[in-house]
Amino acid sequence: MSNPSRHLAIIAGEASGDTHAVALMRSLWELHPEICFTGKGGPKMEVEARASGGSLDNWIAEAGVLGLWDVLRHYGYFKRKFAALLEELEANPPEAVILVDYPGFNLRLAKAIRKRRIPTRIIYYISPQVWAWNRRRIPEMARALDLMICIFPFEQAIYESSGLPTIFAGHPMAGELQAVPTAERDPLLLGLFPGSREREVRKIFPILAGAARLVARSRPEIRCEAAAATQAHAELMRAIASEAGVEMEISTGTSRDLMRRAGAPHQIA
Repeated sequence: MSNPSRHLAIIAGEASGDTHAVALMRSLWELHPEICFTGKGGPKMEVEARASGGSLDNWIAEAGVLGLWDVLRHYGYFKRKFAALLEELEANPPEAVILVDYPGFNLRLAKAIRKRRIPTRIIYYISPQVWAWNRRRIPEMARALDLMICIFPFEQAIYESSGLPTIFAGHPMAGELQAVPTAERDPLLLGLFPGSREREVRKIFPILAGAARLVARSRPEIRCEAAAATQAHAELMRAIASEAGVEMEISTGTSRDLMRRAGAPHQIA
């Protein structure tokens, strides 16, 4: 590492987290070029960490599980990764650990860091939606974390009421999408976004493909495009679309661009 005093560890476990985390890494690096990143994430984060003089474990393909059954099937893998990461943090404590979404792993990691008394600050970026599914976890989070950076304005008061210092940063995509004039959107383009994990694609995209088929029947002038997180997902989605009898363009890594271009009205039936 070029300067251990500015060492930050950053942990993400999904393709969306990889995208949001790398944007944060770039912003931090612009402010403090001496920062060196380590941690776990995806291919975008891996490139940024290497450029900073650090290294990052690209584990997104294995870590992006969905649901209890997937977690149980990969229990041994996560247990090994968790233990190895704790040892790394203990052997070389960073100035701060930034946890990006991915609550099943990251909240447990925060508690383990506290339990081991590893001398580092713990920052959570993109709050898990515990306010929706388990508010009782918020006091536990307040004890484990040093700072919450949330993306929805109402979240700040919820976390601050528990004593957790909180900053509202805004949604990382809001500024980009709002900057696109409505006139530049295609009113005949409908964007489809099944998610960034394979199980999401398998469960959600057949429904989206069926909806696209209904749209094509009632509004044949409307075109559908879908964004895939990986090439493997794109191939799976093409097979699902073909089985559903739907023609559409499916591309990889284009979700933000598609969100900017798609302008089909909400009521299209």
